[in-house]
Amino acid sequence: MAYNNAKTACGTYQQRELTSLTPVQIIARLYQALDQDLVLAQKAILAADRAVQGEKISHALAIVGELQANLDMEKGGEIAANLGDLYFYLVTEISKANAHNDTAGLENALNTIKPLTEAWVELAAQKKETANVLAGGARPTETASAVAFQATF
Repeated sequence: MAYNNAKTACGTYQQRELTSLTPVQIIARLYQALDQDLVLAQKAILAADRAVQGEKISHALAIVGELQANLDMEKGGEIAANLGDLYFYLVTEISKANAHNDTAGLENALNTIKPLTEAWVELAAQKKETANVLAGGARPTETASAVAFQATF
């Protein structure tokens, strides 16, 4: 009973957190989750844990599908088209890796998304810092100093 209450509370918290994210933060989180799923799928393949492999591959493909479904081809033009091609490549590599129980395709996918993940995370951080400064909050260096101070005590 207590477990179900804790699980419900955790789910509610996560839902609230997600609804407060900006589109840039959502994309950054999707790329981070994709990266994590691919790493865990690699480990599952090496451990011959087919259940975890299937779960992580399925989730990774769902994330790529979500990213692809939200491309705006009209507004995005060539960039959106290139991302569409990239997502097709990722689906192909991830699917081949799963079908052949081979980590090479997952490594290719990880190497492909790594710069994108880093870029989206950096962009989300920059936008958050800018919003904080514009709202009259602490500057990023002030926030970092305050956190470092608190961590020492």
